[in-house]
Amino acid sequence: MKGIQYWKILVLCVVSAFGNVAFRYLITDLANIPLYADTVFTVAMYFFAGLVPGLLTVILYFTLSSINFILLQGFPVESVWVINAFIFCAILEVMTVCLYRKKMKSSEAAFLEKPSLESFTGILVHLLILSVIACIVVSIAGGIIDFVLSQFNVTQEFSPEDNFKLGLLRNNVHILATAILSHIPINIVDRFIVVFGGFGLSLLYRKLVKLRID
Repeated sequence: MKGIQYWKILVLCVVSAFGNVAFRYLITDLANIPLYADTVFTVAMYFFAGLVPGLLTVILYFTLSSINFILLQGFPVESVWVINAFIFCAILEVMTVCLYRKKMKSSEAAFLEKPSLESFTGILVHLLILSVIACIVVSIAGGIIDFVLSQFNVTQEFSPEDNFKLGLLRNNVHILATAILSHIPINIVDRFIVVFGGFGLSLLYRKLVKLRID
């Protein structure tokens, strides 16, 4: 990211945080689709500018979400920490993308240097693998957080994975395993959107910033 001023990165982090809020509102509230997809812009920010901007976007997004839940949706202040507990899922997702990106560096560089169907094929496989890995990581993390909250009888709002929990519990699946497994059907689609959408948005970020600099 040589030659790019830090203030431009910061502005994009703020824009990305708002983008996550808007995208989740569009998907969950307006379209009523049982997905989260609230880290698309976070992953985009990581692909574009690196780990620190990606993590900063996570913090900004959860800050905006807290304000939204308190001021606009009327949730009590003391309940917001429950929602923010899942910030660890977003952080782990960014870290997962960061660790795996080392394997796709050469393919990504080839695509960025000469975009084509052939060069994209090389990175396509990596993005698919990354989607699956991210699904597993986020499902385990989300399931553990969900399990811990349930052990303390913490009241949570309805979430998409609740639709899968009842069937698993009826089959005598352990409650921790149920919490983890119920996240997978949602996250496999969700992470596919996040990884591919995030990578695509990062290309747009590169183009916009380059236009402004040149």
